[in-house]
Amino acid sequence: MFYHKIRVGLFFLFIGLGILLNIQIGLTPAWYLYVTAAILMLTHFLFGTVWTAFSKMRKGKMIEAETLLNQIRRPEWLAKRPKAYFHFIKGVIALQKKELDEGAISLKKAVELGLRNETDTALANLNLAHIAFSQKRHVEAKKYLHNAKVCKTDDLMIKQNLKQLESALK
Repeated sequence: MFYHKIRVGLFFLFIGLGILLNIQIGLTPAWYLYVTAAILMLTHFLFGTVWTAFSKMRKGKMIEAETLLNQIRRPEWLAKRPKAYFHFIKGVIALQKKELDEGAISLKKAVELGLRNETDTALANLNLAHIAFSQKRHVEAKKYLHNAKVCKTDDLMIKQNLKQLESALK
């Protein structure tokens, strides 16, 4: 939350200083302030608060992660990778709230867009397999389980959950 406010505050500061310099001296010394403000706004719309929310989610602070995600007004404007993690985090939060259908939709979007590493992809597929298994869609659960097993990950929790789900499906 704090980083978002700093970025917006800096944007207005640079625009204000740019206008002031532009009026008093001219465009030559003010252009870099305008460019900096434009870069700040561009990063605001392309990345939002996704990475901060992801960090909070990894620390188990789901309420804070959800609050940060809710600050993103237009998730469709996010760049591809942050958009994938936006949906990944939304999916994990939905699963925490036992909203399986909403969680599945978000996790599928995240996998389609492409997560940055194999561990996150495996976790998304594992969660999709759990959802399908709990909804008694065993063929779909096996498909997601296979997708999760194909991912190269060193995460012991994921490997253990893969084995448990695989034995439950047999």
